[in-house]
Amino acid sequence: MLQKGGKITPNRVIAVLTPVIFAPLAGYIAAWVAKHLPGVEVQPEDLTPIFVAGALSVLAPMWKWLDGWQKYEQREAEITAELGRESTLDLVDREFTASDFDAEPDDA
Repeated sequence: MLQKGGKITPNRVIAVLTPVIFAPLAGYIAAWVAKHLPGVEVQPEDLTPIFVAGALSVLAPMWKWLDGWQKYEQREAEITAELGRESTLDLVDREFTASDFDAEPDDA
């Protein structure tokens, strides 16, 4: 779950929390709204399919998020390999010193 440096990335948080917290919460909210909606009579046996539909409704956005994040990481890896230097993900956590900015830029 932890990557280098002990950091948790957003894709892992989404992947873990969606089925554990967000899906059951969405199912509960959907069933509660269906049960308490004024003017709508919902039988108790119909609450289970409503709960399942609500829980499944959060899985598509999670899947899209993870797909996009993996494409982003792949693009970063390709750029890093092509340029032969650190990726922007590594530069975010790096501490810079004055000597980093004194060097002449590489002529590629």
